[in-house]
Amino acid sequence: MAKLIQTTAWLDAWVEAAEFLLNNGPTLNLVLEIGEPGKRGYPKATGQRLDNFFASERQQPMHTVAETVFPGFEYCKQGLRGVYDVYPDKIFPAIKPHPQISWGTYAYRLVRRKTADGNHMNPLKQMIDKMKTELTMERTMRLCFEIGVAEGEYELPLYNTVKDGKRRRGGPCLSHLSFKLFGGAVHLTALYRSHDYRYKVPDNLLGLARLQDCVARETGQDMGTLVVHSSYATLDGSKRRIRELLENLRAMKDPCEDVDVLAH
Repeated sequence: MAKLIQTTAWLDAWVEAAEFLLNNGPTLNLVLEIGEPGKRGYPKATGQRLDNFFASERQQPMHTVAETVFPGFEYCKQGLRGVYDVYPDKIFPAIKPHPQISWGTYAYRLVRRKTADGNHMNPLKQMIDKMKTELTMERTMRLCFEIGVAEGEYELPLYNTVKDGKRRRGGPCLSHLSFKLFGGAVHLTALYRSHDYRYKVPDNLLGLARLQDCVARETGQDMGTLVVHSSYATLDGSKRRIRELLENLRAMKDPCEDVDVLAH
């Protein structure tokens, strides 16, 4: 049976989902619906608290992992040029040899894809350009048409059948991104085939929110809902340690906190 968790802010969604997994174990079809993904819902200091936890278990900081979903730092510094050119040409070649991401990153796949004739295309740029054109037309297809699994106009498939088809583990868990223009806002749905809620989900939510914010800014729309569908969700490792972390975060919660997802 699917489990739906609805929250206003993105860190709230992770906390509630992690508590659910602690009490119920691994589950199928865990769905997070975040009403205002531009909000953290917690003080900025919780980011350092999470990073301390990740470091204690030999994991990368939250911002580092979020950047593999979307290069928000480069977008802040240089706009789309930083995303389209600087990241794939300069940043990605430097981080690719790292053993934890040697198979590639989502951010790179978003902006560089090799075509059948050997040339490169930019899926994210192509999609944003389509959205801009769509918004100038009197009659629009802003909900887009789904053809198969990954052929809609505003679809960004991350899974590569040729490169990833033989991987059993270690390949991309984020399989698909679907954007919608609806009610003057950009909405995003992300599909994960398998999702590690102990280490990756807070970072993934931050990275997805930054990507969604970028698309909204570039198309002149508001930021709509963020839905993350984890077809398999798990929370491994010490239950005591993760429970202590969640309790500490709850104690730090500030319902008035509003943090721009592009702020670093």
